[in-house]
Amino acid sequence: MFTPGNARYAAAAIFLGIGIFSMPDSAIASKENIFCVSYDVQEETRYYSAIFLEDYSKSDRWKRDFVNYLSDQNADPDFTSTYCYFEKDLPSAELEYDSHVRTYGTFGEKDVVHTNWAPDNFSDMPLQDFNIEVPSRRQEIEVCIRDHECEDGDRIRVSVNGGRIFSGEIDNDWDCDTVDVSEGDNRVELYAINGTGRKGNCSYADVNTGEIRVEGKNTETQSWRHRSGAGSSARIIVTID
Repeated sequence: MFTPGNARYAAAAIFLGIGIFSMPDSAIASKENIFCVSYDVQEETRYYSAIFLEDYSKSDRWKRDFVNYLSDQNADPDFTSTYCYFEKDLPSAELEYDSHVRTYGTFGEKDVVHTNWAPDNFSDMPLQDFNIEVPSRRQEIEVCIRDHECEDGDRIRVSVNGGRIFSGEIDNDWDCDTVDVSEGDNRVELYAINGTGRKGNCSYADVNTGEIRVEGKNTETQSWRHRSGAGSSARIIVTID
């Protein structure tokens, strides 16, 4: 659970749309000093991430990951009221962060919570696209994951169209979930976190191994073996004909 920050306010909560510090997601294509803010309307609470160095053009990804993190911590953030902001240098970002807290605080959030969240340092390692067909009367796919090599404590996260279906350590046995999908392109996203969990009798301290299987009318399977202590990610586009 979170520990609320020092700032506490008692007036009625007002959310200011996209915010006075926001920029379009496509505005910056290089590394920037970023922080994200998410608003829980029911609890009148505003959650702040840490300031982290990343590509602002991928802010939709940071927003989604931040909301997923908050949900894991039993918060109830509103994705449509989650935004990321950037500055060129860290001192400017810190000033903007403080100014942001003060500005919104005057409108009376019940709590301002500083989570210290920052995204995992993934590097993109795409897998091949799948082409899955499903019966027209039942538009759903089954997504299964497992560690196809030694059980060494590898952890991954899998989402379909932004909704998380699995997060945690994978074993040799298949772990499956049935997910509704729509016509057109559907995103199956895999995040592999290397060098974590229990090691058992394995020696793969910096290797994340696993296999993903997607099944509709037809079945497609791919395995991965990512060597990088910082972690890696992959996106699979499942096209429903």
